[in-house]
Amino acid sequence: MSTVTSYDDALGFLPKGRKGPSLLAKFRLIAQAVHEGHVAARRYQELTARGIPHDKAATQVFAELYRAD
Repeated sequence: MSTVTSYDDALGFLPKGRKGPSLLAKFRLIAQAVHEGHVAARRYQELTARGIPHDKAATQVFAELYRAD
């Protein structure tokens, strides 16, 4: 049985050398998501302004913007 002598020794179970995305990459991801949300909202407003019912407009926006390629 080994004795833990430091904080780093206590964290020995954590994977080493694996870093997540950088702060800039996280910011870009958030900015992209906000932009996509604005695009979807604008398209939804266009469709509902033309008289398309809300549920059909929402379905159409998701089909146009988030379809699987």
